[in-house]
Amino acid sequence: MGDGIDDYAKRFTRLRTNRNRKVWSRVTAHQAPHKPILLLCVLDLFDSGEIPSNLVEISDDLAELFSRYWERVLPFSRPGNLALPFFHLRGDGFWHLLPREVGTSLGSQVTSLTWLREQVVGARLDEDLYNLVRLEENRDRLRRVLIETYFSPETRRPVVEQSILNRGAFVYSEELLNHPEDPKIGETLSVEEAYRPAIRDQGFRRAVVTAYSHRCALCGIRVRTLNGRTAVTAAHIVPWSETQDDRPANGMALCRMCHWTFDEGLLGVSQGHEVIASGQLSILDNLPGYLTNLEGRGIVGPSQEQFWPDTASLLWHYENVLRT
Repeated sequence: MGDGIDDYAKRFTRLRTNRNRKVWSRVTAHQAPHKPILLLCVLDLFDSGEIPSNLVEISDDLAELFSRYWERVLPFSRPGNLALPFFHLRGDGFWHLLPREVGTSLGSQVTSLTWLREQVVGARLDEDLYNLVRLEENRDRLRRVLIETYFSPETRRPVVEQSILNRGAFVYSEELLNHPEDPKIGETLSVEEAYRPAIRDQGFRRAVVTAYSHRCALCGIRVRTLNGRTAVTAAHIVPWSETQDDRPANGMALCRMCHWTFDEGLLGVSQGHEVIASGQLSILDNLPGYLTNLEGRGIVGPSQEQFWPDTASLLWHYENVLRT
């Protein structure tokens, strides 16, 4: 007979972690939070339906969730390294790395996330654990065990909130991508009122950045870090406060510079989807650099037509925001 939920709950309280009290404060119960955070991410992805089989891949979604938890728990520390727990969790007995080449020895140390992605397809769970976490009640039990064991009492609430946001935002982003013509899809959010704005923001961002494949619509750059951070964010064309419209077609993925200049009316997009550069970019002692060279260039749009910027939204921005 295999292990049951009680067995795995106990094993989740005994993860092999770095317990150097000079490094880790009481916020994380004086131990490294990498493994607990990774397992929280995996449980969230099971909740969202992102892990349909017994294979945990080193996906962009996993990397982003790991970063979000890390920043919530340790906001002023250096970014957490997803490669460490993904590799070393194999020492806890229920997490099994799957080498790309059968018989490959992975050694005892991980060098980087790039190296790990090159070496492994992903990880699989014990079959018993996999079958258990397919049930919501078991995921909730293991999530509580992780939060109560590895985080201080004052840190537990933010961790719980982040889990709620992660799961709600994923569902919302999928609704936005699957129903791109519905401007009021946000009204279907079945979450507590306190969480709605953050879930909407995180879900809109995921939907738009995914639609644009992490490329800036105006300048075309795409830069991502190994721990899941990206140079682009999601910008509403018509502000949400005006229309409550979270359709991907009322948004664009923009790098931080292009986002700021777009919101300030220094850059715009014509109804023919070409970049418009305001003459005010060059006033005073401004040094706009490449921004003025974007004038007349076609935007870098999504691969799917239904996600391209809506012409009515672009006209609103032209008439109400762009500086002429």
